[in-house]
Amino acid sequence: MFDSRAHRIAAALVAVAYVGIQTFQWSVFAALPPAQDAAQALLQGPHPLNIARALSMLLSFFGLTYLFLVCCALAFPRRPSAAVAAFLGFFVFCLLEVMLRSVELFHVYLSLPAQYLAATTDQARAALLGQQALFGAVQRALYFPLGLSWILGSALLCAALGGRRYDWLARLAFGLNALRLVLRQLDVYAFPPSNHDALYDMLYLPLVYATFLPVAAWLLLRPAK
Repeated sequence: MFDSRAHRIAAALVAVAYVGIQTFQWSVFAALPPAQDAAQALLQGPHPLNIARALSMLLSFFGLTYLFLVCCALAFPRRPSAAVAAFLGFFVFCLLEVMLRSVELFHVYLSLPAQYLAATTDQARAALLGQQALFGAVQRALYFPLGLSWILGSALLCAALGGRRYDWLARLAFGLNALRLVLRQLDVYAFPPSNHDALYDMLYLPLVYATFLPVAAWLLLRPAK
């Protein structure tokens, strides 16, 4: 059912929309002034541009779930077990992202700043900043299973595809994504803090383009049979 042309076109539009949302996020990060301390970072949360960015990113993961479902459905006839396992990996990734970004948007960006401004004591403000720091620590910890599930989904789908014209586009995209994530996981969790973050931040958006635009092209070009 999900391998029809209508679903492939819809999924390709989701891939292009995700690239647009990531580009918007990049522009928001560039437009917002850098925070000088934790309190300034907290109070920057309710900025309209930041809320629009956070909301669009939250909603994008519902779309990505559909995109990954269509991609895995196309791989299912060739390698059913790998396609199902790949979708489970993608689903865990999207589920964790939705949970984290929901807490970030509704609690860290909307609730905590209002409480901080209403606080009347330094102790109360410090406790609210502590909640912000705690969320950052939890987010960092959960990005390990989140990234691992995306690696597994990408690698399994890359292995499951093949045998059809233009499948090399998707295999290249998901293979590159898996490699990128493996290197990122090693850099963040296996080695001491490094100076690679600036390089990764610079390459992040181009790698999004290199992953999702080929997938969109593959979905549009791949013959049904």
